[in-house]
Amino acid sequence: MLLSGVDNAVIVIFSIFIIYVGIHFSKAVHDMESFYLGNRSLPWSLTVGALVATWYGGVGTIGTVEYAAMYGLSIWLIWCVTAHLGRMPLALWVGPRISIRTDVTVPDLLQDIYGKGVALIGAIFMLVYCTQFAQITAMGECGIAWGITPFEAGAGLIVLVIIVAVCGGLMGVAVTDMVLFWCMCFGLTMVLPTQWADVGGWAGLTQALGKTPDLMDPLGGLTFMKGLMLVVVSFGVYADPTFYQRFSASDSPKSGRRAMLSCFCLWICFDIILTVTGLIVKAKYGDSIGPGEGYIKLVLTTLPVGVRALFMIGLAGSIISALDGYYLSGAATFANDIYGRLKGNVSQKELVLITRITIVVLAIIGLSVAFQFSTAQDAFLFIASVWMSAGFVPIVGGLLYKGKKTPVGGYLSMLVGAGVFAYFKYYPLQAFDLEPLVAALPLSYIAWMIGNQIGKSVEVESIREVA
Repeated sequence: MLLSGVDNAVIVIFSIFIIYVGIHFSKAVHDMESFYLGNRSLPWSLTVGALVATWYGGVGTIGTVEYAAMYGLSIWLIWCVTAHLGRMPLALWVGPRISIRTDVTVPDLLQDIYGKGVALIGAIFMLVYCTQFAQITAMGECGIAWGITPFEAGAGLIVLVIIVAVCGGLMGVAVTDMVLFWCMCFGLTMVLPTQWADVGGWAGLTQALGKTPDLMDPLGGLTFMKGLMLVVVSFGVYADPTFYQRFSASDSPKSGRRAMLSCFCLWICFDIILTVTGLIVKAKYGDSIGPGEGYIKLVLTTLPVGVRALFMIGLAGSIISALDGYYLSGAATFANDIYGRLKGNVSQKELVLITRITIVVLAIIGLSVAFQFSTAQDAFLFIASVWMSAGFVPIVGGLLYKGKKTPVGGYLSMLVGAGVFAYFKYYPLQAFDLEPLVAALPLSYIAWMIGNQIGKSVEVESIREVA
């Protein structure tokens, strides 16, 4: 065990605080508007905290360290920089449209554009994506701090996530996200100065990694196809339900835009810190230990008693923040867009109950599959690719394309994208290194364009019915 009794006492106190917040905000939950969107009243500050904490999670922290140790500086240039540049249009143009055009969830948007059937298929894919088992994979790496198994670490975390999300809804999630956001900032930045000096700065790091020079090359380390895959996945934020939820829940489109732009400076700083830390982990431990566990060990053997607890709170807190946001989105999707659409005439009280039950189910499913992957980043890339293959083109196209859009376009885009991804995932090309997502997206787009030429748009049909 790498944590002392004092460290564990501090962690227990924070855990009690998280439980209290969840119970406190449960009193304000009356319907889906208050439970899922916090009555659309999130100010700029809470939106910033929720966005940063949700996006970084365990995948953004431990996952980035893992990939930096495996692939070097190219992770920062190819993965991190492209991700932030790709989010600029989301903040400036797409995000503000979300709070205006969506009702409650992403499938609501799909129904407005393509009809009920496409919305139902999209809801099923999105529900799978919201299991976010990669975050639990990351938490498993933290088990080394207490000398417990990855499964035990993941199970303990899931209990806290369920309490916050089930009881407090979005307001409980947002408030805990803001508190844990500051703990995360503290934890990520505290250890780097000491370790940077200990490794001998840039010169010492370069010398320590002399046997693997590609790690210090901003364009090395990654194969072309792997780099292309990361660039493509970085644009997955345009189909990410938690970002749509945050924009919809902000108190105005302007507030959501300001929050997103404010996050960029924080994200860039975090990425630099995590990438350099990953290189230090590689220099210190080589291949003797997994980079995720190496990161935890490096930090906990560097920081003093008490401060180590704040680091673990920040790290585990970032995972809690990500999971409760995704579980809330996924559960609301099931209740509103699958259960509600199939049953019809469902009361608000029943929708909230189904949402809470689904949160528990998503947590159990995530825990059951989380440790089938060697790294958190690998787990994330898999689940993100499944969702992007089906949902990216119809969602982004529906928001930005001003031409004709039909139900056939929505159906073909989702089914072709998902089908191509599944085929190349399980029957990879032997003569060529092809990432399934790289093949799925262009074919999904072609299918979408072809399908949009068949049939009538939902808007046209609705107008004629009224007439």
